[in-house]
Amino acid sequence: MECKIMEKNFLRPIIIILVIYLVLTGILKYASGLTWSLRSVTIPKEEPFQVSAQGEVYLKPDTAEITLGVFKEGKTVTEVQKAVNEANNKIIEELKKLNVKEEKIKTVQYSINPRYEWDRNTSRNRLTGYQAEISLIVRTNDFEKLNEIIDQATLAGANQINSLSFVLEDEDKAKAQARDIAIEKAQEKAKEIAAVSGLNLGKLINVSISDTDYYPITRSYSLDIAKEEAMMGGGAQIATGETKITVNAVLSYEIK
Repeated sequence: MECKIMEKNFLRPIIIILVIYLVLTGILKYASGLTWSLRSVTIPKEEPFQVSAQGEVYLKPDTAEITLGVFKEGKTVTEVQKAVNEANNKIIEELKKLNVKEEKIKTVQYSINPRYEWDRNTSRNRLTGYQAEISLIVRTNDFEKLNEIIDQATLAGANQINSLSFVLEDEDKAKAQARDIAIEKAQEKAKEIAAVSGLNLGKLINVSISDTDYYPITRSYSLDIAKEEAMMGGGAQIATGETKITVNAVLSYEIK
């Protein structure tokens, strides 16, 4: 009996020490994990203050682009080639008489293709001839001669007027103007918002610029009317409009 009591008295301190050890180990592990977790937390930077504005510039086009075409059909390649070349040369000659510089006249398409017709007797396509086409783009800054250019080209053999567009010679300059307006408006907007809201603007840290697609002004034009007016000694009456260039600016500021 005394032996058992002594054994219990001997084991009790060991058990207490073991329990204390386990408790301390758990506390240390928890504290270690807590310390690691706290150290891994990062405080993100504040987002910059952004403001956007749009700049618009309305300008009258300073250049006209006329796309003229010559279309011919014939029995042989040589025949249609000769026909379109003669008409093309005559058109260029007449345009030069109107003081249109040669570098302002550009050939953008030259094609010769076979022409087929369906033969019911043989159930096959039958070669009936060839067709040739030449397209020219004529650029001019002299709008007073625009009517003459179209009229004389038509009389010289142009049998197609594919398009008549009014564009800006220096599109980049116009976009720069719209960009400057957009940035100035964005700066003023940022100052006004800061004054009302109590924000303290820091330095400008980023500028983002984007522009919208620029579309030239296109006018419909009837070739039959052009020929009729040219034969009657009149002129094609064409009016230009205004084109709009739009640029967006986004400014990013630090907040003090």
